[in-house]
Amino acid sequence: MPISGQVFSAFGFVHKIATFEKAAGFQALVQFSDVETASAARNALDSRSIPRYLLPEHVGSCNLRMSYSAHTDLNIKFQSHRSRDYTNPYLPVNHTAMDGSMQPALDADGKKVESQSNVLLGLIENMQYAVTVDVLHTVFSAYGAVQKIAIFEKNGSTQALIQYSDIATAAIAKEALEGHCIYDGGYCKLRLSYSRHTDLNVKAFSDKSRDYTLPDLSLMVAQKAAGVSASAPAGWQNPQVQTQYGGGYGGSPYMYPSSDPNGASPSGHPPPYYG
Repeated sequence: MPISGQVFSAFGFVHKIATFEKAAGFQALVQFSDVETASAARNALDSRSIPRYLLPEHVGSCNLRMSYSAHTDLNIKFQSHRSRDYTNPYLPVNHTAMDGSMQPALDADGKKVESQSNVLLGLIENMQYAVTVDVLHTVFSAYGAVQKIAIFEKNGSTQALIQYSDIATAAIAKEALEGHCIYDGGYCKLRLSYSRHTDLNVKAFSDKSRDYTLPDLSLMVAQKAAGVSASAPAGWQNPQVQTQYGGGYGGSPYMYPSSDPNGASPSGHPPPYYG
């Protein structure tokens, strides 16, 4: 049971809990079965501190300021570390949000720790060359099997969502590729963060999206990759044939998009690399 549940359940059955952050700080809505139970909890806990043994190590003192809410019945959509409905055991569970803590995780400097996900959000800076779905697949599949990719424009910049099967693989790719450039000269620099998405809903095969989990698509992509490899300049290596987490980008020159059979890059730049 989350911290809020342990604290307030001492006064009666807690039906629902919803937590959120506002300018004033971390706040919570706690629903009891009746006004009398809520009143007893408020009178007992107002201006009191949550016992230290219930708090995570990175959290200092936590003082409670209690008041009545205008809500009478909270609408909880799923179970997570941010919200709970103890009256509905069939409510969907958001597994990526279940960290066992009602407080946001903080690092040693007191900054909020980014919640991890199996989906990475990539912002592409200094985009001088085209970055396609195939380009991103080649880059990110060096660290594990990519399931889905979606490219979109937002606030005048090109962004992409890259989905892996698990968080561990996404974390390895994020650590390896954050801040690195797809092309030589500092072009198409990757800025990576974790997305709130866990399973992308994308078109199977388009210019802006790809779903590699579909059997027919996997065969199509494999055939296309085989054709590309046969005509690729000498020295190019397909990262999919490397060890899943070994080698990384350092030993795998990227095949840049170019129609020049001699391997010349656009505008005469040397072959792209992950730098």
